[in-house]
Amino acid sequence: MHELWDVYGEDYLLIKDRIAVRGKHDLGVHEYHLVVYAWIISSDNQVIISKRQKGKSFGGSWECTGGCAKAGEDSQTAVLREVSEELGLILKPEEGKLYKRYKRLYPIGAKAICDVWVFRRDVSLADIVAQNDEVSEVKIISCSELLDMQNRGVFRKRYPYIEEMLNEYGCL
Repeated sequence: MHELWDVYGEDYLLIKDRIAVRGKHDLGVHEYHLVVYAWIISSDNQVIISKRQKGKSFGGSWECTGGCAKAGEDSQTAVLREVSEELGLILKPEEGKLYKRYKRLYPIGAKAICDVWVFRRDVSLADIVAQNDEVSEVKIISCSELLDMQNRGVFRKRYPYIEEMLNEYGCL
């Protein structure tokens, strides 16, 4: 069964009664789908990152938890679902804040509105149950290690906002 996406316009607003099918590249010129990213930062400024399974696109790369919103999901619902699916963590909505929203063109031609969420939550590796078909490894690292990995290009893509985000949350 195909994953369905709601479609958003150039103005970031949902286009009523417009659905796209993942992988079909059926978004119009000024149409986007919604992607969410979750950064989970502890009270002592440790961050959870995960490595993608080798068989996935960008396999073996480190990233924050995230993914595509499904049709009918708002941003918060999608990010809570992605964290639950990929890390087995049940986050509370009040633990998170929408940090940033921007548009992105992916190398495969897909266009996305990207919502970046930051959750403040103390988590240990023992709390995490990684989804084996998505995640091969999980680490909890310091914010300075995260910035170093970003600068060395260790992540599957550069997160253009990362240093600003870490500074704003008092991590650096």
